[in-house]
Amino acid sequence: MTGLPVQVCQTCGQAVFPARALCPRCGGRAWRTETATAGVAEQVTTHRRGGVIASVATDLGPVVVARAEDAVGPGARVVLDIDGGAPVARVSA
Repeated sequence: MTGLPVQVCQTCGQAVFPARALCPRCGGRAWRTETATAGVAEQVTTHRRGGVIASVATDLGPVVVARAEDAVGPGARVVLDIDGGAPVARVSA
């Protein structure tokens, strides 16, 4: 699968990740699912054990924390995917 499943409130259009029972903006309970395929890395952190994570502002709106690969740096345009149930950000081609 390419991208992350993101819930979008059918009442007000607020996009959220991870999934929630109620919309944080309007309290709505009806959702549709869209796929966040890309975004921009806002912050990148290297874990003391060598792993790298990035906060990614998705094109749909929500910010997700993802494992960063391919030398992702702040401001980099990235594509999003899921690997083993976890979000992954890779530098877009």
